[in-house]
Amino acid sequence: MDTHVRLPAGDLWVRPEGYIHLMWNANSIDSSAAQNVFYKLLHLLQHTGHHKLLTDQRQRATATEEYMGWLLAIWLPQAAGVGGLTHVAIVLARPLELRLQAVDVCAQGMHHYGIHCEFFTTLEAAREWLQSPNSLA
Repeated sequence: MDTHVRLPAGDLWVRPEGYIHLMWNANSIDSSAAQNVFYKLLHLLQHTGHHKLLTDQRQRATATEEYMGWLLAIWLPQAAGVGGLTHVAIVLARPLELRLQAVDVCAQGMHHYGIHCEFFTTLEAAREWLQSPNSLA
């Protein structure tokens, strides 16, 4: 199953290799549009049985403090709980602030929910890691 969902802040693909691929775009600067991407992602996690995420943040906009609070307090517990998220491969953006936000979310996800995150500079490396025996859920 290779389903594609286009949203204002990003695109989601359900990959037959067993993960969901999220590619952010510049419209992710709109917190409400970005939250909609995360809600759709949660829905896909619940309904596909996939537990892995590849998120390409190279075009992602910096998140507001309020948005980061929502992500950590509301979405992340749901993704780990009912969504069953266990592994996240992140293709990092260049701006330092975006990288630090990604590291913060991953640290919280690992500490509170056991979500394993790895950071990459290319999609190919992220895909390889998600499909490797070391990342089997």
